[in-house]
Amino acid sequence: MSQQVEPVKVGVLIDYIEGSGDDSMLEDIVLASFRMAEDELRETGQLDRAVEYVVEQVQGLPLGSFKPVRDAYYRLVEAGCVAVFGPWISENGAPLGEYVNNLGEVPILTVCGTETMLGEYVFGLPAGSMEEEPIIISHVAYYDGCRTVGIAYEDSMIGEQYLRAARQACAGLGIEITGEVVVPQVPASKLDEMRQLHAKRPDGIMLFGFGIGVQNINAALEEIGWSPRRYTCTAFEFAANSQPWRNHLAGWVGLDQFDERNQVGQAFLDRFEAKHGRRPAFYWPLLCYDVGRMILTAVATARPLTGKGVKAAFEKIKMMPAATGAPGTRLRFGRFIRHGWVGGEFLVARRVLDDASGIVMHGTINGLVGEYRPAEGKDRMGTYD
Repeated sequence: MSQQVEPVKVGVLIDYIEGSGDDSMLEDIVLASFRMAEDELRETGQLDRAVEYVVEQVQGLPLGSFKPVRDAYYRLVEAGCVAVFGPWISENGAPLGEYVNNLGEVPILTVCGTETMLGEYVFGLPAGSMEEEPIIISHVAYYDGCRTVGIAYEDSMIGEQYLRAARQACAGLGIEITGEVVVPQVPASKLDEMRQLHAKRPDGIMLFGFGIGVQNINAALEEIGWSPRRYTCTAFEFAANSQPWRNHLAGWVGLDQFDERNQVGQAFLDRFEAKHGRRPAFYWPLLCYDVGRMILTAVATARPLTGKGVKAAFEKIKMMPAATGAPGTRLRFGRFIRHGWVGGEFLVARRVLDDASGIVMHGTINGLVGEYRPAEGKDRMGTYD
């Protein structure tokens, strides 16, 4: 009689709950993308065990507090998970990194942008970082003709990290910063702050932070009667989540990980559409697919199949073609490498149309691309509704 083989457990630590806390994004995107990566590894004979996904969903910073995030990680460890995807928010990732590395038992793969949390057991496939994103978006602004900018940054840890990098990036390109204002990290009026920046009439404005700070900036600019070029970091990716967020970011250029030209990503979406009957053509499913392939490849090759074994297996993953980013982006880790992207265009710049009806390609750190026009019926908006 054959003995039953237990599934290997992989944790998912969600530390940001928006609105009503609807978990459709978890099931329809995160787990659906992970399971597609799992099926592909099993079909090629690399994965020979079932996988059970253990989910912890809590409200961490900026709307909640850090303690629930820390406690959720420990619950995933106690549940027997050998790897964890998350957290997703830098304000939680920075303090959690210390606990994960001190425990030295179960590695995490995070999409947090801060590099302060990286360590022996903390790996990153971030949507950029506080140090890199200002460099990329400043180049794009320069290509657009901006020689003066006003900066708004959120009143937070990551807002201040972004600001330091933005000052250096602008100085290196010869872009003059005409003013800096701090804005709340929660929804609030931005009228006074925009008036302050408007006083010096810069060519453009930049917003750095988690992203909630962008709310009400367009309304303030309209009230003032000012229409500068507008740029932001990967906070821009909120635009793919819903029409209200596209309205907040109408006319903005920001950093994203979705590029219609990436054939690895398009092939994944083709398979996703064939299986699920829908085509979520935006960054998040592609990023989840890349994360899923990295985690499950490490699980499949871990010797032994423990958290420490998975950590060592992460370090052996090299040059995996990425679904996210521009064509040619690849994934890898190493013994002292915890940032997984290979290639300067793992982030691209996209633009929300002025009427908020869609999102189009704009450029990269290497130059402007212009609007990308996909084949009829595919990836028309680059959004998920």
